[in-house]
Amino acid sequence: TVELVLTAHPTQSLRRSLLQKHTKIRNYLTQLYAKDITEDEKKELDEALQAEIQAAFRTDEVRRAQPTPQDEMRYGMSYFQENIWKGVPKSLRRVDTALKSIGIDERLPYDAPLIKFSSWMGGDRDGNPRVTPEVTRDVCLLARMIAANLYISEIEDLMFELSMWRCNDELRARADELLSAPKKASKHYIEFWRAIPSTEPYRVLLGDLRDKLYNTSERWRDLLATGFSEVPEKPTIKSIQEFLEPLEVCYRSLVEVGDKTIADGVLLDFMRQVSTFGLTLAKLDIRQESERHTDAIDAITTHLGIGSYREWPEEKRQEWLLSELQGKRPLLVADLPVSEEVADVLGCFRVLAELPSDSFGPYIISMATAPSDVLAVELLQRECGIRNPLPVVPLF
Repeated sequence: TVELVLTAHPTQSLRRSLLQKHTKIRNYLTQLYAKDITEDEKKELDEALQAEIQAAFRTDEVRRAQPTPQDEMRYGMSYFQENIWKGVPKSLRRVDTALKSIGIDERLPYDAPLIKFSSWMGGDRDGNPRVTPEVTRDVCLLARMIAANLYISEIEDLMFELSMWRCNDELRARADELLSAPKKASKHYIEFWRAIPSTEPYRVLLGDLRDKLYNTSERWRDLLATGFSEVPEKPTIKSIQEFLEPLEVCYRSLVEVGDKTIADGVLLDFMRQVSTFGLTLAKLDIRQESERHTDAIDAITTHLGIGSYREWPEEKRQEWLLSELQGKRPLLVADLPVSEEVADVLGCFRVLAELPSDSFGPYIISMATAPSDVLAVELLQRECGIRNPLPVVPLF
């Protein structure tokens, strides 16, 4: 698997507004020189091209306000929405074609994606005081909300595609179970807003999945805006396995009733998107400089009255950290005096404990020089209540 990382350093100076206009200009030029274009179409494209060029010329090329980390993250997510989202299933389908051309008549398994994505936008706090715990929380919630919205759009297209009535017993039983539960008309949807009939079992199952995605999106939207949501966690999608399970049921049914060609179409593409992007599009890597962790541990040992951790030799640091990792006494007490920098470090770990663990990649320590740098992060993760600790990656 190849993992592509979107860094936190904004190397793209051109505004997103201009990038979109340049893309439209390119598309108009491509259409303008197509062989089968009519004279009327040529005139219409020429007018549209002139308008787009003038709009680009009248657009300010320079950002007049410094972008925040949240802005950087939104710029990065735009590449997913405009290119990467559709590009991944196309690329994987090319792999299928290449395998077939050399005599391997098997498709690449949907749950073995060749590509994964991660990001440093909103997670790289080394030397960047603007990346606060609140920023990390915001970018994680925003990424999950964007992912849910993309899936909602995609699953509605899938509902149009899977209009068939033939299915296996497994899917029929699931559809009957869902239809037996009372349900109101979903007036907030444009398509398939009324009750789906039993003659469309695939749509019944996908409709239930769409409802969960909608609740998921609304919950993340509320938490991002106000920090509170009235949408309970139960009717949302909480894991990638929960997301893929009904899609696998649909796939198995299509194969069993002789519709494998349909199963290997847009349904397979969608399952590959889910497997590749997960619930968050790209995992957020966290990066912090080792001295900041030293400051946090030093505040703890000083408050405990056992000396300054910063002044201890490496051997004593390791001995104490290992002892505390094996023990159970709490170290982060309510009256612990902390500086602004230490509060920021601890706040970051508390955000990691608050949010779903699949939002994050590794915890990267820059300027690491000794084993104690890794042990310190492991101890801080435990003390801040991170149930699924992030893998720690030291950069020496």
